[in-house]
Amino acid sequence: MRMRTIRFRTPEPGMLSAECTVDGLPGIRELDLMANAHTENVTRVFVQGFGMEGPSGYYEGKDETPVSYGISALCAENSSLILFTEDHTRFISRFRIGNGELAGGFQLEGTAGNHLQLPPVFIRESGDPQTGLRACAGQIAAAMHARKTAGPAFFWSSWYYRYETMDQQTLEAFLAGFRETPGLPFRYIELDAGYCPHIGDWLTPNHRWPGGLRQAADTIRENGFLPGIWIAPFIVGDHSEVYRNHPDWILRDRNGDPVIMLRSYTEPKQWGNSDCNYFVLDASHPDAFAWLTEVFTTLYAWGFRFFKTDFMLWNMHESADVKRYDPTVTSVEVIRKVLGMVRGIIGEDSYLLTCIAPFMACIGYADGMRIAADCGARWAEPFGPVNLLQELPADSYFNHIFWQNDPDAMIIRDFDTFLTDPEVRSLVLMQALSGGAVSTSDPVHLMSESRKELLRFVIPHGVHTPEILTDPEDPALLILLHRLPQGNILFVLNRGQEALTYQASLPALFGPTARYLYSDSAADRTEASSPCSELSCELQAHECALYFITEKALTRRPENLWLWG
Repeated sequence: MRMRTIRFRTPEPGMLSAECTVDGLPGIRELDLMANAHTENVTRVFVQGFGMEGPSGYYEGKDETPVSYGISALCAENSSLILFTEDHTRFISRFRIGNGELAGGFQLEGTAGNHLQLPPVFIRESGDPQTGLRACAGQIAAAMHARKTAGPAFFWSSWYYRYETMDQQTLEAFLAGFRETPGLPFRYIELDAGYCPHIGDWLTPNHRWPGGLRQAADTIRENGFLPGIWIAPFIVGDHSEVYRNHPDWILRDRNGDPVIMLRSYTEPKQWGNSDCNYFVLDASHPDAFAWLTEVFTTLYAWGFRFFKTDFMLWNMHESADVKRYDPTVTSVEVIRKVLGMVRGIIGEDSYLLTCIAPFMACIGYADGMRIAADCGARWAEPFGPVNLLQELPADSYFNHIFWQNDPDAMIIRDFDTFLTDPEVRSLVLMQALSGGAVSTSDPVHLMSESRKELLRFVIPHGVHTPEILTDPEDPALLILLHRLPQGNILFVLNRGQEALTYQASLPALFGPTARYLYSDSAADRTEASSPCSELSCELQAHECALYFITEKALTRRPENLWLWG
């Protein structure tokens, strides 16, 4: 291998790009354009995780950090350098930073051939890393033609209450209840996993759906909502018809054995199905791709207009590690071909939510992206919000730039839950104020009036992304700020296990017009705004405080986070 040419450019002041052409690459799995580079005065490093669950966030500069994918930031005391690539159509780009050294380059997966023009790597100077990350995300979004046409998503999903036990009869009962519950205009009703007898046999209904998915979609539409469906394009169960009839469509390892991503040998059986081994569909196989095209074409023809494509990471095996039907394509090219097919079928009138997916490879096709692990009806793990509390602030910089972030369903119900009242309120408000998609799986018609009121309070209106503040001295604090035309919103959350006190100068945060404070906290809700310049509040573990800060006094409580003043 030899580097043929390398060219440096300055596309704009404060930015440097490096482009190179390389010869002699057959079989090369990865290539660093920067290696053993020495770094000085780095106090923090921003790391972007590969996809859902990260890990993403800031790490101490002296430590070895996780690999950062697509973008990273080196932070000094008063400045930062953002490193990124804007082309994510073929290769995975990554940066390794820590212990005073920097390396960065591409995963070629052994597919490069004899001659390769690599995508440019950019270095951009920024005073504030968050401002720099958001600006670079905008550059990536422009290069990848990110979608910005879909409005804020407000939907109901069948998963986080009924899970795989949802059925046609319950769907009809829930929809009747939703119609009778005023002020909750869900746009989409999404049927999650549990509708097919085996994973991969997507168009064949199980016993819970005797009329099939077409009847379910008709039922949803007849009740005034748009039908949505969950599907995992790259998963094939070993008891499915598609596997029995087409074992050659399955991705195989270098020994020729099926790649098994999940083994369901004990209780509880995954998704309630009898499948024991879950394989990966090799979508580089033309017949497998044609079959997948037929599946999405049929679902769209049946009326579905919301598509949650899950477990997309299952495709992301380096082509050098597996036997693909087409060994010349990378994992990125395979997933983008599938996403391009899906987008072409479902058109502009449908919402595409990708889940358990690689972030950069999905830009240009996804309307929404799940950023964190599943949340359940408890604060503690498993299925607590620990990962969400990490990823929500870390991934906020690309919200409404790459797509709309999806922080996962809100658990609002006041029954069948381990969450306390303060914990429910904290998580619901945090998820809503993140500016991401708003969804729930709760039987909202059975909830108390106070919980219905909380859901109405967070119905999305408009496009919003918060400023996020953290306190290095107290990492338990998470602070979200919104500067709206009618005034400001301040949200403070204690993520920790011990009580803490938060203090702030409102003019310092919001300027001299921040004269009045309205508290919407559960413990000290006020009837109207009062003059205030200094704020102090004590928060117990997992408790939050919400304030509206305005130039003129509010005379009544806002009925919605975004519609007031």
